[in-house]
This record gives sequence, structure tokens and C-alpha cells, in this order.
Amino acid sequence: MAKNAIRGIITSFRRAKRVQHTHETIVEIGEGTEPATLVGAKALWTGEGGVRIMGRVVGRHGLGAVRVRWRKGFPPQGIGTPVEIVVK
Repeated sequence: MAKNAIRGIITSFRRAKRVQHTHETIVEIGEGTEPATLVGAKALWTGEGGVRIMGRVVGRHGLGAVRVRWRKGFPPQGIGTPVEIVVK
């Protein structure tokens, strides 16, 4: 983990009543970090087998979460796994 990294947990895809957006996820971050200050930071998810997907924080989601847009469609096996948010 990088020294300027914050660890978060991927909780769900961004979704609406009838649509699920698989390129964006909701990431819960720990307390003590203001979500609005993380907008624009890079996110890195490493899955089993060494699969790495890069993303970017595009906005906050409530008080303790952020929205992350991924370069590729995010796999559903990644829900509930940790992600690193690298602060500039």
C-alpha cells in the first residue's frame, strides 16, 4: 500500500430503479477523511490472480462514501473487497 493511500471497501454498483451502472461503484471510506477532498484521486483494485483495475474518484456519496468510475467494467466478484485510493 502506498504511503498516501486510503483503504476503502467497495459496497455496491451505482444504480437506479431499473439500471445498474457497472463502470461506477460506491466505496465506503474510513472515518476522519472528508470524501469531498478525495475527488480526482486515483483508485486501484487488485483482485485474485493479480487482476488490477484503475479508476478515479468522481464524486462523494453521502457522508462516508465516494463514487469511483473504473476504466473497465467492474466485476461483481469485487463487491465487498478492499480498494486503495491514492491521494495526490
